[in-house]
Amino acid sequence: MRQKQFTVTKDLTAEKMGSGGLAVLATPAVVQMVENTCFEYLQEKLDSTKTTVGVKFELVHLKPSKVGATITVEVDIELSQSGKTLFLFQCYEGNVVIAKGKHQRVEVKTADFLNQL
Repeated sequence: MRQKQFTVTKDLTAEKMGSGGLAVLATPAVVQMVENTCFEYLQEKLDSTKTTVGVKFELVHLKPSKVGATITVEVDIELSQSGKTLFLFQCYEGNVVIAKGKHQRVEVKTADFLNQL
């Protein structure tokens, strides 16, 4: 399991990100928080020639959070096989679950991946 904390800033609101009109934590910002937590968790296990990319995301955003709130992202590996890792996650504000879901990342060789551009 891995946990990481984030602070809701004005730049992370739906109003600022364009995903809504309110000054509350934007759903795309929740996605970024989860992806960042999972990315850092896996990157520690890889050599410098490899990285992971997000390929699938399933999210239920349950509760709003205001600017200044502290969000704790908790991720757990459900399945890791053949370079694919599936995470289960929950995001908390205090003891309240504000979001939950699944996120999948795939291991790639950085140079090979970038050569596809």
